[in-house]
Amino acid sequence: MKIIENNPEFQVFVKEIRKKGGKIALIPTMGSIHEGHKSLIEKANKLGFFSAVTIFVNPTQFNDLKDYDNYPRNREQDICLLEKIDTNLLFFPSNKDLYPSGITSKKTILDYRNILCDKFRPGHFDGVTTVVKSLFNLINPDHVFLGEKDYQQLKLIQKMIKNDNSPILIHPCVSIRMKNGMSYSSRYDNFNSFQENLFKRSSRIIISNLNKLRIKIHSMHLDNIKKELNKLNIKKIEYIEVRNEVSLLPTVKNNHARLFIAYYIDEIRIIDNFVLY
Repeated sequence: MKIIENNPEFQVFVKEIRKKGGKIALIPTMGSIHEGHKSLIEKANKLGFFSAVTIFVNPTQFNDLKDYDNYPRNREQDICLLEKIDTNLLFFPSNKDLYPSGITSKKTILDYRNILCDKFRPGHFDGVTTVVKSLFNLINPDHVFLGEKDYQQLKLIQKMIKNDNSPILIHPCVSIRMKNGMSYSSRYDNFNSFQENLFKRSSRIIISNLNKLRIKIHSMHLDNIKKELNKLNIKKIEYIEVRNEVSLLPTVKNNHARLFIAYYIDEIRIIDNFVLY
């Protein structure tokens, strides 16, 4: 695995890959590599693409400076894990590489806004789309592999590519789930033993209601999830909603429906979504 930490070296290296006919598959991450990230890289490799992983903890997508400071950073562990799965390239872009005019974000995508995460994290997706567009301009990938855990984010990036008439092909990838049924997340590295136990208990509540929702979408099942989470003393629940995965509009029909959920265990934010069809 080639490790690069400056843009000039990256551009020279990638130019040689393209000369040899290689297709660049970008897997953008904020580090703390887990099974979800690994599955994206493995899919890119299986398709014969050149897997280019980036690690950059993006400051503009954090609403809270404390959250940014506390975001897990595991550089040496990440390098070790990525080497084991035959990652072709690991690139650590700098703030200057991605924000040459200063660390600011712009609101360019108006679709899928004021709902779900965007409702509770104003400016978050502006930071996401700004840094992803900057990554696209810097790396010029042929393909991008993104997980479905951050589903609203995936929809915004798809819309951005469409608006820009970009030739980049996005590969949405099904979430890789832990034994408790929840998607992997880098944030969970910050759990202490008490919080981890609470996470397992809360996950059982969510998973136990999924089959009921798959049979029939009804508000009482959503209310039951909230009530049971409250019994665990989980009070900060941002949303528990069923929406159409194409339009992201609320729905009571199982066709193309997903359960979207976001809540906090202390200061650690849990988000996930589940197919209901």
